[in-house]
Amino acid sequence: MPQLNRDVMNMAAPRDVAMASMTVLDRLQDFRPEIQIMGAAAVFLELATHLGIPAQEAFTATKNLINGDDGKRPEFRAITAYLQGEIA
Repeated sequence: MPQLNRDVMNMAAPRDVAMASMTVLDRLQDFRPEIQIMGAAAVFLELATHLGIPAQEAFTATKNLINGDDGKRPEFRAITAYLQGEIA
């Protein structure tokens, strides 16, 4: 099992996380909305299990990363715009 460093996870660069998110979204756009959400959730849950981290801990760290001190970080506002324009 790969070793996950929680300190590195909690200090992840928003740009890197947003780029990884866009990569996943790009591949999901060919599926129906019902499959998109289930596929994304399955990847999240399976990856958390594989890396040995509780899914809720990863979810909380991600929510904290998405939302900066002044609201949603610009990198993630771009993802919102992509979703509105390109996905489902």
